[in-house]
Amino acid sequence: RGVTVEKGGGPIIGAAGLLLGLGRLRGMQGACLLGETHGMVVDHRAAQAVLEVLLGVLGIKADMSALERRAKETERTLDRIRKEIELRTHKERRRDEEEAWYIG
Repeated sequence: RGVTVEKGGGPIIGAAGLLLGLGRLRGMQGACLLGETHGMVVDHRAAQAVLEVLLGVLGIKADMSALERRAKETERTLDRIRKEIELRTHKERRRDEEEAWYIG
């Protein structure tokens, strides 16, 4: 399923880490399911992957069509941004190449 179980792996930060840490201080056992993300963008695809694993383990089904729609919207937005960056980078390179250079 593409699931990796890491014991003693890297740090868990944010609310996920806080809840695990507070639970441990109170003698509670806990687990954290994390999806691999870029970190700077809400990643619906990662959330969907984590939910699919959790639902499979629990043996239940859920409608994730809304999550799928949001994932596609985010992917389209990121593609537009990526293309705009590539276009601007290309234009800047061409401008730099066209400028006359003089060393004397």
